[in-house]
Amino acid sequence: MREKHKSSIHHEPVNKEAFKMLATEIGLLAACRKVGLPIPTAKAWSRRGNWKLPRRHGGRPPKRFEVSSKYPVADALVETHKDLEAKTKTGLATAAAKAADHVQSLDGASTFGQSNKLRDLAASAARIFGWDKGPQTNVQVNTLKVTQEQLAEIRALRDTGELP
Repeated sequence: MREKHKSSIHHEPVNKEAFKMLATEIGLLAACRKVGLPIPTAKAWSRRGNWKLPRRHGGRPPKRFEVSSKYPVADALVETHKDLEAKTKTGLATAAAKAADHVQSLDGASTFGQSNKLRDLAASAARIFGWDKGPQTNVQVNTLKVTQEQLAEIRALRDTGELP
């Protein structure tokens, strides 16, 4: 008859508590090799007993990557939008200021024909500088329509000195 093949390693009973102390000191795999205990058995004991074993024994420490955000690409895009917004606000504010200086240098009669442009300028400035945020801010531009006859009448009154 054939004899069954027996393992050459003779397994003696292992004290779990002593093995746990050894595994805590030198690591689970090293303790298994030293004692001759199968690794799956030791892992099962460790799992069931909730042993607090060291994660790694020796070797290189695990890699850690410092990331400021979970979505770095989205953060970069938001930062780019903020930069563009600041540049756009600066450019529009400069243009609005130049237009306002130009309007200020005009005499009253020449601004009457450009009232819609003045209204648009005021509305743009309100959006740029945030005047339209928070409590409701209204920008109102009043226009005055004067006929040629009324204009001639005003000039005549001014020439006679009856107008203050």
